[in-house]
Amino acid sequence: MKTNSKQQNRSYALGVLLLLMTIIMVGCVYLDSINLNQGTEEEPIYWVKAGEVATFTVKGHIDAAGGETKRFLVAILVPKSWNARENTTVTYIADGVEDGVTSLPMSPVDTKLVPKNATVPWAELLMAEYGVSTNVLNDMEWVAFRTDKIYSIKQHDKASFTITLRCKTGPKNLRFKPAFFINFAEDDFPQKEEYKKYSPGAQCFEVVEGDGGITDFCSFHFNRVEPLAALQDDYVTFSFLGDIYSNDLVKADAIYMEATAYTDNGNVYSVDERSEKTLMIKEDRVFSETYNLTIWPAGFFWYS
Repeated sequence: MKTNSKQQNRSYALGVLLLLMTIIMVGCVYLDSINLNQGTEEEPIYWVKAGEVATFTVKGHIDAAGGETKRFLVAILVPKSWNARENTTVTYIADGVEDGVTSLPMSPVDTKLVPKNATVPWAELLMAEYGVSTNVLNDMEWVAFRTDKIYSIKQHDKASFTITLRCKTGPKNLRFKPAFFINFAEDDFPQKEEYKKYSPGAQCFEVVEGDGGITDFCSFHFNRVEPLAALQDDYVTFSFLGDIYSNDLVKADAIYMEATAYTDNGNVYSVDERSEKTLMIKEDRVFSETYNLTIWPAGFFWYS
């Protein structure tokens, strides 16, 4: 029996389509719950002391729609001062692909690993995609971890998992909103949302009894400094956010910055003048009342 060219083309096209579906349709990933509570359901605690361990849990499941062999990935957004890559222990238990009881390790993802459909490593990719989530200060980082074991997920397989992240907190008093990301494959950043899940920060979490005043990542402020920590020769941007709360300063014709610097040997340097040097520039955005001034501290206080 002969097959005409149109039938051959249809058969070929159908074969290619099925192959693509097998390759692309890894399956849906679901993020079921996030728990930041350090206490009990009756007496929730959303704080830890500086230098102690905060425990966060991520629960989810996978419905596989095609065969793949991958390492599962989870990422968390935390303040840089936590140094989370070095100070976080991540474990998981899983049903379907494991016994649902044994706790297994996850390790930090290679900082140079660039996933498919991306041009930068995971930390930069997640920051570009989701930023600092619902936080208002930028001194944060995404840190990714992956399963040590490689899993072969077959079509129609189902797996549920509970990931536990034990983060040793940094030395500073602060408040922030942790955010999370999960992905079936450590080497792939899929375009479709059903293959990856992002949970923006909702609950403010606090570190207490640490160093210095409280750095509040959760709430908007009149004033903002970026970066929060800088070296001697770094540039620093000071901002006045005039549209956060009702105030009279935004009615002024010009806004200038007055600043005082304190050195480690006890010297004090003040700049209190209305000049081009201290003039804050209004952002060129419609309805914006944000004013910025970027300085080189050494030049601003001592060398000018």
